[in-house]
Amino acid sequence: MSGLWQCHDGLLTAACVAATAGGKWSRLRSGGRPLNGARLSMDAKLEERLKFATQLPTLSGIALQIIDLARDPDLDMGRLASVLSRDPALTAKVLRVANSPLYGQRRRTSNLRQALMVLGLNATVTLALSFSLSACLQEKGSKRLDLDAIWRRALLSALAARLLGEHKGLHSSEELFLAGLLQDVGIFALEAADPDRYPAAVSGQASHEILVQAERDAFGTDHSEAGAWLMRHWGLPEYLPLATMESHELRTASVPQDLVPFMACVAVSGPVADVYLAEDTKTATACAAGAAEAWLDLDQEALGDVLDRLRESLPEIESLFETQIVSSRDAAAMTDQARELLAARNLQLLQRVSEERQQTQELRRLSQRLQETARRDALTGLYNRGHFDQCLEQDYQEATEQGWPLTLAFLDFDDFKAVNDRYGHQGGDTILRNVTAEMVRQLRADDLLARYGGEEFTLLLRGTGHQEAWAVVERLRSAVEGMTHELDDGQQAQVTISAGIASHMDAGHYVESAETLVRQADRALYLAKRLGRNRIEAAE
Repeated sequence: MSGLWQCHDGLLTAACVAATAGGKWSRLRSGGRPLNGARLSMDAKLEERLKFATQLPTLSGIALQIIDLARDPDLDMGRLASVLSRDPALTAKVLRVANSPLYGQRRRTSNLRQALMVLGLNATVTLALSFSLSACLQEKGSKRLDLDAIWRRALLSALAARLLGEHKGLHSSEELFLAGLLQDVGIFALEAADPDRYPAAVSGQASHEILVQAERDAFGTDHSEAGAWLMRHWGLPEYLPLATMESHELRTASVPQDLVPFMACVAVSGPVADVYLAEDTKTATACAAGAAEAWLDLDQEALGDVLDRLRESLPEIESLFETQIVSSRDAAAMTDQARELLAARNLQLLQRVSEERQQTQELRRLSQRLQETARRDALTGLYNRGHFDQCLEQDYQEATEQGWPLTLAFLDFDDFKAVNDRYGHQGGDTILRNVTAEMVRQLRADDLLARYGGEEFTLLLRGTGHQEAWAVVERLRSAVEGMTHELDDGQQAQVTISAGIASHMDAGHYVESAETLVRQADRALYLAKRLGRNRIEAAE
């Protein structure tokens, strides 16, 4: 049998194998607590009171028989039909499920064997257990608890868990329904353990979240842990206490990976149920949307679709369990309101994303400006030596690999110390800016002119051989020589430059490294200075 205690389409592998084998569960939770042991994080005295509580919910004979059947890997339809037929009310419910819109059968099922064929062994056992446990707990519920509110949330959660699982493509609809149905069963356990304190501690709480916090404040634990304890006490399959334990705060790191989607559907189902039950619909909808997005990666539109399906399915669930959860009119109104809230939330999220994107783009632009500023010389606006060194190394490698020419020129103002002495440093700065601006106008966009230091500049001519580079540098030298600089104090000044050039990969000429190319161009500049200035010399 592919049953509750067996692997179901690979989803419940970890839980079912461990439970079937009866072995010790590994320490899966972050706190290192064994999941199969009786030791939970609840107080030891409270756990002891649970063990001996006389009002603790018990299972009916038919429920115990169903659990025994679920343990049997060789269960056949005949034995299951025989057990279920002993309870006419349960048989009727199983038949109604088989004929319900939930399974979309065109032909009507008229007997239990046909229902088993429609539903399958696993689904039938799970559904029968859902109906049996529901009946047991409703019959033995405390008069001091709001039983109606508890079961309305249980059925809404069960339906929500099933629909969320279907939306995520999980093939465990009945298991999800049962896990959602039982996730709050620990309320009965805590009330049975301390019937005097519990009702007073949780009375009048406005939301499920506040109720959970009240339990923790009063007892040091909440009904998720008490419910897990009770399920293990009953001998239910391990995936049920696991899902209950994670129903208030899903900790994916502490759950086997193949169980995470299942657990997430159960954890989200409670907040979805609260959309229809909480006094503050706006807050409940926001909570459900947040949980759906965080744990199931469902956006607002997808959650709205789940709510629509939940509203449509409610009458059938109410009929099957003979309980009115929410009137059709109220369910429609609440669903519409929730959809409006989800749409508004989605718009807010889009606006926030847009604002964050704009901020990110602005930060990126600012970062780019800062990086560009860091590469620039403050006085002339040209690239600085650091940027030039990076580009030279890269261009040298590319020229070497591709076999295209690369020429480097060093340019230096002639006798610039005398210029500063005569016109002052402000006058010298003005001349530097004027000359570099003119040189930039004379060059191509792909040429790299950089301030190397002081009044010395470098020019990197990509894809340019010796002869063409000489013509470019000569154009610059001539342009600088012909400039007249109007200074702030009314004086006029003229300057000249000298240049040295060296080429790589030009007409078979190979330079062994970028550093060697720099040395060759620098020596050529020194030669130009020595031979009279205002001239160009090339490396040998």
